[in-house]
Amino acid sequence: MGDPTQSDEESVLYVKTTCMVCRNQQYNCPYCDGEGQNYVEAADKTVARWIRGLSNERRDDIMGYMRKVQRNEENN
Repeated sequence: MGDPTQSDEESVLYVKTTCMVCRNQQYNCPYCDGEGQNYVEAADKTVARWIRGLSNERRDDIMGYMRKVQRNEENN
């Protein structure tokens, strides 16, 4: 998890995607790995879709952890 003292700009998640330059054609362009993939900053929507795709148990665990962190921040 990220450092709770970081600002939104410093707290970033990344997702692995198809390179937008070579479109996974494995051209070995400078922007991606040898498999035509690279990492980009995950948009909030992407994170929400990922959470929605989890099993109910895992999603509930994550949401419970988020509530716990929020309560701790409110108490400090």
